[in-house]
Amino acid sequence: MKKNSALNAWTDINSLLRTHKLINAGLILVCVLQLFIIGLMYFSDPIVVIKSEDSQHYYGGRRASVPISEDAVEKFVSDFLKRRYEWTTLDPSAMRKALAPIVTDGLNSKLFELVTHLKEKEFQGKKTSQSIVNVAVSVTDDKVIASFDKLLKIEGIPIPVPTTVSLNIIKGSANAWNPIGLYVNGIKEHQSK
Repeated sequence: MKKNSALNAWTDINSLLRTHKLINAGLILVCVLQLFIIGLMYFSDPIVVIKSEDSQHYYGGRRASVPISEDAVEKFVSDFLKRRYEWTTLDPSAMRKALAPIVTDGLNSKLFELVTHLKEKEFQGKKTSQSIVNVAVSVTDDKVIASFDKLLKIEGIPIPVPTTVSLNIIKGSANAWNPIGLYVNGIKEHQSK
């Protein structure tokens, strides 16, 4: 009897192992199939859905690298200039956060030091604000130049300062905060008195 029960136990274990082997092989096959389908979906062209109040329109999109247009660079530069040169109260930390998505880390640190110096040494706690007007951006293959008028108010007294900046812009990785993927890496400022 012992021999018979040991043989039955051995047969049961082998049967169970074969069943587990088939189940595992089936699960591996399903996982490979799912990975294949996910890969196809990831690399296929997207479908764009535009919703309006009363309807939805579906468009087939294409994945392609789109060159950055001159207009896009001009809008990017205008956005940078507003973040850099406009404020109601001079706050270096707030400016650092505002510039972080569109400038390189090294330039952001230098601008933070400059703005901190302006606040502590130049303005010495006086109430200041600044805005820019008459912005003109010139984009060529090798350089980006912007000219504008800064309107600096110190204790309510306006001081207009014509300014021209030369920007060094590099292409980097795009993200949610910087979908175009451009970053300001350097800036040279020229002011007329």
